[in-house]
Amino acid sequence: MIGALWVTSTLAIVGAEKRIRWMEVVFKPLTTLLFFAVIGRPETALARWVTAGIALSVIGDVALLGNGDRAFLIGLAAFLLAHVAYVIGFLGIAVWSPHVAVVALVMLASSGLLLRAIWKGAAAMHAATIAYAAVITVMVVAAWATVGGPLAMAPAAAVGSTLFYVSDATLALNRFSRPIPHIPLLAMGVYWLGQLGIAIAASGSF
Repeated sequence: MIGALWVTSTLAIVGAEKRIRWMEVVFKPLTTLLFFAVIGRPETALARWVTAGIALSVIGDVALLGNGDRAFLIGLAAFLLAHVAYVIGFLGIAVWSPHVAVVALVMLASSGLLLRAIWKGAAAMHAATIAYAAVITVMVVAAWATVGGPLAMAPAAAVGSTLFYVSDATLALNRFSRPIPHIPLLAMGVYWLGQLGIAIAASGSF
């Protein structure tokens, strides 16, 4: 399965980089769909919530293939709901400890700086970007809160959620601040690595 993910993600990124539209349209959602196979049959609450999040992520991927603010907002909403699903799943097995407070402080500072950087460019979408930043921040903190608990692959969830955040931050800066070279590789590649970490954690059972 990892091999299939590598192939489809590479084709999607090449399609986006080279502006080969059909490759991006086919292989971008296909790559995310493959995470269902990574999880397998969802037999735990976490696996079920992550499965729901991946389904919403597929919707987000398809929406973001479109152009314009409407497509962007639909994609934003789908991914926001995906993060909500992840939050619910992670909180069900969270173990609160001092490292969670440290992660929370780091994430709050990071999101504050990110919002400041994109504030002018996102003038028409302030409410949406604030809501999204808040939810993904909570998602990362909740994922790190699973470390030390019953989840065998909790570190994969923690790292995966952080990579997901980095991907979304890169996309926001590219859209609302200034263009970033090779954005498909930075955003899509890092995004799928993040999703892979979350999916592996959900498949690990406990």
